Amino acid sequence: MNETFLTIADTDLGSRHAAAKVRAQAETRALAGEKVVLDLGAVLSISESYADELFGVLAARHGLEWFAEHIGFRAVDPAVFRVIVTAIRYRLESESPENPDVALLAARKALQERQRSAA
Repeated sequence: MNETFLTIADTDLGSRHAAAKVRAQAETRALAGEKVVLDLGAVLSISESYADELFGVLAARHGLEWFAEHIGFRAVDPAVFRVIVTAIRYRLESESPENPDVALLAARKALQERQRSAA
């Protein structure tokens, strides 16, 4: 699987609209069989709504296994990563409210594995 890097050069991410554009790019490339690595080295802050629109929607649409296989992170600040994990967790909990603990555990596991492999 080829890797494609998407660099997000903005320092503060907050707009759902902007996140949807990045999601569309990442999703198109991932569905074409590429592994999309998002370089978040410049990002100092990210809103939960941005993280939900980009990462939460991808995880909910395609599942955590697909997400972990096709989406990677590079140079992500731990505080930014926590917001991403939280957004995915909330999105998955809302998708399966009858069993939120399973969604939470799955999200944590997939993202921890992804973070370890990106380090």
